[in-house]
Amino acid sequence: VIDNHSLLRIAEPTKANIIDAYKTVIDQAEDGDAIFLHYSGHGTKLRDDDGDEGDGYDEALVPRDFQTSGMIRDDDLYDILIKNLPEGVHMVSLMDCCHSGTIMDLPYIFKGDGTQTEMILDPEMNLDAFIEQITGKLLEYVQRKLAESISL
Repeated sequence: VIDNHSLLRIAEPTKANIIDAYKTVIDQAEDGDAIFLHYSGHGTKLRDDDGDEGDGYDEALVPRDFQTSGMIRDDDLYDILIKNLPEGVHMVSLMDCCHSGTIMDLPYIFKGDGTQTEMILDPEMNLDAFIEQITGKLLEYVQRKLAESISL
């Protein structure tokens, strides 16, 4: 998805196109793959609408059509990219935008400002909500593996 007025527009960075591109990458990923995602654009924060943010705000990507389609919240990114990431796939995501520090809703943070040498547990992370999300994914995985073993 690019937006460069000097080039032919492959796909405009609309909310639907960005989400579709992310879903396609995850859907096509297989065990052993390495994925690199890069977003350069606007980012913002919105009042948290489901109570999972310690600071009361969701971080969000701002697509080109945000005024009509809305933002892409960190909860959406987690559901699309993290929750559905296939087993054995390594993903690196570079988010070059404002408010991107916790935009993937992961429990660890690293600030590249010279004050940290390693990742730390985010003190504002709602670990109960995160564990609930992971547990749901684990349950889905166990159920899938159990169904596969029964069908053998």
